[in-house]
Amino acid sequence: MIIDEEIRSEFGGVLIPPGTELNRRLIEQIKNMDLKEVKVKTEKEIKETINKKKIAREKYQQNLEEFSETYKKAYYMKKIDFKTVKSLSEEAMEISNYLDLEDTLKMTREIDNYTYSHSLHVGILANKFGKWLHLNENRIGNLTTAALLHDIGKSKIKKEILNKPEPLTEEEYEEAKKHAQYGYQLLKKSNRFSKSIMAGILTHHERYDGSGYPLGLKGKKIPLFGRIIAICDTFDAVTTDRPYQKSVSPFAAVKMLEEDFNSFDHKLKSIFIEKIPYSLIGDQVELSNGEVAIIVFINSRHPESPIVRVDDNYIDLNDESELSIKRLVKDVEEAEKAVKLKE
Repeated sequence: MIIDEEIRSEFGGVLIPPGTELNRRLIEQIKNMDLKEVKVKTEKEIKETINKKKIAREKYQQNLEEFSETYKKAYYMKKIDFKTVKSLSEEAMEISNYLDLEDTLKMTREIDNYTYSHSLHVGILANKFGKWLHLNENRIGNLTTAALLHDIGKSKIKKEILNKPEPLTEEEYEEAKKHAQYGYQLLKKSNRFSKSIMAGILTHHERYDGSGYPLGLKGKKIPLFGRIIAICDTFDAVTTDRPYQKSVSPFAAVKMLEEDFNSFDHKLKSIFIEKIPYSLIGDQVELSNGEVAIIVFINSRHPESPIVRVDDNYIDLNDESELSIKRLVKDVEEAEKAVKLKE
């Protein structure tokens, strides 16, 4: 059996993350906590979850292909097929239901597919965000659709600009910035999408201090969907390899968000910063010194610097200024490879 719900300490930190397999030592530890109940999954439920995750990964690949077709239609035919987008949105919500955050963050992604995989990932992240905020089902569906299509306006931007490996010129940058308006116009032309979806697409580059574009909106004047997508968009962008920029770890991305006091809705950002690190407890990471470690505890005051275990040694990364998490390790083979490279 495995733990189906996180177990927190009296101070709020996650002691045992969901997905942890029960053993005698762990059972004794839980008994000493004097908990009223602990939710667990049976072997049958575990097999069902594994099967659903397998299906979700297959749907993920299918969605990438279908999404590329949606972009091509927007490019050549200057329109968006509502039925196709609705289907993609429903499948993205299904993927989000069956894949945990760490599954999504560990997906192998190719630079050539960045535009499509980025849009799909932002859709999945926004869907989870909507659930964290306890939005109703209809609003979560609209939020997911807006996030999936947030960059659809890039279908009207020259590929030489989108895929340029060097920094854009001022003129190119001004053209690239128009993708939010282009996307809004494409959806408006369709006349099938809700105002909240169109507003989310138009405002996902607005910033809380008014420094964003295209409208220069400030604070709560930015629609909720725009404020949510801004966080998901930024996080996914910096944690993915792009033609002109290497990715950073989710923990480094959390630190970047945490230190940015001007760009994002503070309340929404704090929810996001809490959820991301906790979802990675128990996962393997490669440290900046090449060692492979397991995340064992998240310090709520410093979520970007967890406590990790290397063999039998526990390291508080908040106390190690020269040591950080380089990246997530995606599987056992990767962990073995990282160790061999260090040796």
